[in-house]
Amino acid sequence: MRRPLLAFLLLASFHCFAGGDPLPVGARFLGMGGTGLTLTDLWSVRLNPAGLAGLDKPVAGIFYQRHFLSEDLAHQGLAFAIPVGKGTFGVGADRFGYDLYNETRASLAYAMRFGDGLRAAVQLDYLGVQLGNNYGSTSAFTAELGVQAKLTDELWLGAHVYNPNRAKLDATTESNVTLDERVPTLLRAGFGWIASSKLTVTAEVEKDIDRDERFRFGVEYMPNKVLYLRTGISTAAVQGHFGAGFRLKQLDIDLAVALRSQLGPTPMLNLNYRFK
Repeated sequence: MRRPLLAFLLLASFHCFAGGDPLPVGARFLGMGGTGLTLTDLWSVRLNPAGLAGLDKPVAGIFYQRHFLSEDLAHQGLAFAIPVGKGTFGVGADRFGYDLYNETRASLAYAMRFGDGLRAAVQLDYLGVQLGNNYGSTSAFTAELGVQAKLTDELWLGAHVYNPNRAKLDATTESNVTLDERVPTLLRAGFGWIASSKLTVTAEVEKDIDRDERFRFGVEYMPNKVLYLRTGISTAAVQGHFGAGFRLKQLDIDLAVALRSQLGPTPMLNLNYRFK
């Protein structure tokens, strides 16, 4: 019974890894309903790498997330971005799962500014799935493309394509079950409205070419220079999102939780350090 179950988990994970709950990461994005296509943030390396081009200083960060409070569904990773001229290089790596089943991802991104109103990026990812006790493993390389465009001083548009190369994850388990599954291809688009210096509103749609659309909405409110309050909602399945951020000199502390009925909460914590 155990081998077919592991094979099933491997098959199911392909959708989870690239198009399900493990993405996006970053507590700021999670607190805003999973939105962030138009935002500038270190964790743009996990949602829309074009956002890296808006950084003006090197930034390093780590995160930890526990899906539905399960120890076996822990997700952790790190990222680093450094501006160079008109562009920014970003790298990221994360791991999801435990010793008998885990998924890994490593990324290298380059984002560039074209004036004050246009940013574009390309990113390459390595995806890996490993089953414990020598049950097998598989891996693939995917690409990402992202863009951010300013329509007015208050309104930004963002778009992102994940896995346009339609990469496949192929594996044969110890029980000789052959799995041949494409990594999901995702199309994302949305806008960010800077309503004031204290309030930002976001709305986005995501389309897996093999599944129904997902919609996300988010709000970020900054009552002062230290505190950020966030909330949002996402569909398929419906989740409520809440978060808070604290900016302490060069250190940013972000907390968030996504609430899904019946399955429970998914909390996340990330720390970002902004170099001088």
